[in-house]
Amino acid sequence: MMTTLEKITDPISQWYQGSGIHAFMTWWTGELKAMVPSQYRNNLFPDSVAVYVTEAESEEDEVSFWQQDDGQIQELQLDDAAAEKSWWHQLSHYLGTVEKDTTLTYLMDDSNVLVRNVAMPVAVINDIESVLTFELDKYLPFKADEVEFAYSKGEVVEGSEKFPITLTAIKKPLLNRVIQSFETKGLQLTGIDVNVGSHDNPQSLGVNLMPKAMRKQKDWTKIKWNVGLLALAILLLWFVMFTSLDNKQAKIASLEDQVAELKKDARRAKLIENELNASIEAANFLGNLKKDTPSRLLMFKELTQKIPMNTFLTRIMIDQERLEVVGESDNANALVPILNQSSLWYEPRIIGNVTQGRTGKEKFTIRSEFKPAEELEVNDES
Repeated sequence: MMTTLEKITDPISQWYQGSGIHAFMTWWTGELKAMVPSQYRNNLFPDSVAVYVTEAESEEDEVSFWQQDDGQIQELQLDDAAAEKSWWHQLSHYLGTVEKDTTLTYLMDDSNVLVRNVAMPVAVINDIESVLTFELDKYLPFKADEVEFAYSKGEVVEGSEKFPITLTAIKKPLLNRVIQSFETKGLQLTGIDVNVGSHDNPQSLGVNLMPKAMRKQKDWTKIKWNVGLLALAILLLWFVMFTSLDNKQAKIASLEDQVAELKKDARRAKLIENELNASIEAANFLGNLKKDTPSRLLMFKELTQKIPMNTFLTRIMIDQERLEVVGESDNANALVPILNQSSLWYEPRIIGNVTQGRTGKEKFTIRSEFKPAEELEVNDES
């Protein structure tokens, strides 16, 4: 009975073998092989060898070995190192030394099998084996438990209600005898086919009568290793990408922290600059004040030298911009041109009215603005 997986894969495999895609891939693979240098060709495109044995139940000298090359079965040349030994020793030696994937098939004489061409409904194209198992007695004079059967599907004509198959059956005792004969010689068969050609020019029918449970299993070790290495490569690639992204995120976070620190330093520097400017401005205040205001000592000296003996001052007021003097004099108006001779202030003038005091002298108030210190220095130099 076919398993569920076989019911799915067998129709796909049969369709692929007869499709144009298979033909294209076969052609393209051949073109690629032709373009690759011969010294690298076997490593990149390892070939598989199909070995056939004929007349294994006859005399030892009648047993022949064949191999399939480009669809043609040709005689196999074995190593001379085992030429003196039995045919199964020679075959075992060859199978043990060949560096390619090898299948071993026994081509049974067609007189030992029963072949029928059967037409089946297209509706059962995906379940042929199950239908044949239950209806085998309709096509063969045997029951299903008496024989082992295999089939090959013919071309399905579009629009046809039926399609052809080639049904091949063999008695189980005969089949088991052949299998045991090879097993006792240390050889494990991959398949049992039918020789529809001659002894000197064998041709395979293209079926496999060997029970599926007893067939030589395909060695999946390399594929498993390749799949494992591919998974490991993907894992390493993911790890490298994840590590790279993690490192970039860490670098971004570090740069953001540095930028934040630089911003804090910039704010601190700005505050320090403002404090420094304020300190400079405060430190320059007295200098500016001295620069813009004449010396008090010079002003008192100037007043002492300019004021006549008949005049005395009762009050002197000095601020940052002007000088104001209050006093009594015999002739207050005569003081203005006298004080105007000074280089420390601009044209003095009498403020308010000049009044007569009890002493008989005139009371006056004279005000004058200061000259800038730069102008004073220029006048001194001149």
